[in-house]
Amino acid sequence: MNKLVTVTNKEILSKLKKEDVTKVYPLRFFSVGYNEYFDISEIDDFCLINRILTDDDLDKLDNILKNSNIKGILFDDLGVLDIIKNLNITKIFIGDHINNNASSINYYLDYVDSIVVSSDITYDEIKYITEHVKKDVVIYTFGLKALMYSRRNLLHNYEEYYNLEKDNEMNTSINDKQFKVIESSFGTRIYAYPFYYDERLKKLDHVLYNWYDVNTLDNDKIISVINDDLSGVPVSNIFLNKKTVFKVGDLDAWVTCTRRGFWKNERVKELKS
Repeated sequence: MNKLVTVTNKEILSKLKKEDVTKVYPLRFFSVGYNEYFDISEIDDFCLINRILTDDDLDKLDNILKNSNIKGILFDDLGVLDIIKNLNITKIFIGDHINNNASSINYYLDYVDSIVVSSDITYDEIKYITEHVKKDVVIYTFGLKALMYSRRNLLHNYEEYYNLEKDNEMNTSINDKQFKVIESSFGTRIYAYPFYYDERLKKLDHVLYNWYDVNTLDNDKIISVINDDLSGVPVSNIFLNKKTVFKVGDLDAWVTCTRRGFWKNERVKELKS
């Protein structure tokens, strides 16, 4: 199993270099949701770009990457694809919530080396995808499940309104569901907690990398987790065992939702006709 591990701080680097893993560094000014970022000159493996970019951002990124020694890139904004298409590096499209079926994934695989399969879907759906795509894929195996990203500084606005001490990270809960909120100058990411993980994800075929996104873990726990010792680490398989309620084009799901009062019967009849 090839492991892709996020570098979350400079102190962990010396330990990670002793492990048989591929490192991915959040690129400064182009990533959000972490507590530490890296300049392009510090990156000797893969870089991570996961924030929404403007045209000016893409121009700056183009200049930065031309003079880099990176081996690969994980990116979320499709605008990045145009500036890296001629670079001789491994290109992996994250597509946080859209890489959820084999057809769309195979389309993107015409342009990139691999994609990160969505963690929003069930284990059976993930397994089906790995068996029906034209290239090996990346499986998000461990990490905080990203729920939303805003370019606004939601956390600092909240802290300022309620006269709270300023912090770039907050733990909160709603109806017994736990969340982590992490903010930088480029926006706010909200994650589900505890950590997303399931043993079965490590045993799939046709996988280029298993991604261990060890964000917010302390350094000792990081080494334990990438060596598959999760003792003391709270984990959940979140959606992996929950049947998908609704799929685009699935009229049966529309009927189910209608019976629960989400849509009117007339709308379902219209769709069936």
